[in-house]
Amino acid sequence: MKPKDEKKLDAIFAATCRLAAERGLFGLTLAEIAKAAEIGTSTLYVYFADKEALFNDVFRRAKLEAVTFYGEQIDPSASLKARIRALWNGMLDHRLRRFDQVSFLEQFEGSSFMSDESRAYHAQITERLMTLVAEGQAAEVLKAAPAALLHALFIGSIRETARLIRGRRVVDAEEVRAIAFQLCWDGVRA
Repeated sequence: MKPKDEKKLDAIFAATCRLAAERGLFGLTLAEIAKAAEIGTSTLYVYFADKEALFNDVFRRAKLEAVTFYGEQIDPSASLKARIRALWNGMLDHRLRRFDQVSFLEQFEGSSFMSDESRAYHAQITERLMTLVAEGQAAEVLKAAPAALLHALFIGSIRETARLIRGRRVVDAEEVRAIAFQLCWDGVRA
């Protein structure tokens, strides 16, 4: 069997994320994705059996890129607050620089397209954040609330800060980031 062309895979990945950001995930067809990727629809079917297979592959790839992007900025020897701040900043940077991918991820997560394999992958890959939460709760630095709620507050803070920056309602400056993070921190700390 002929190996898959990485340039075509990259084009499919980018086209899927871009179209999801522009028009929404659920109305997309493989023909539209193929056209945007500048490949034939039949070529797309060589790579993916159906839309669900494509979306699950794009999800796993986008999630890995995201975690790699913001995970590299964390110094494991830093204090808990410093590690959480680094993660917060990294996730904000990712949202600002990879808007199409983030838009795809938000629409895909929890959708009917998400396979059990992708759900397991998502749980595995978000373990780093959950480990920070557990560490913070054990040290009584973070609130003794369900981790899922702390996670939602944390992600919500990043999502809304990115929207404010993208909408030019606030500037992307260290002072603004420091205030936004402090508001988030005040919400999660014990």
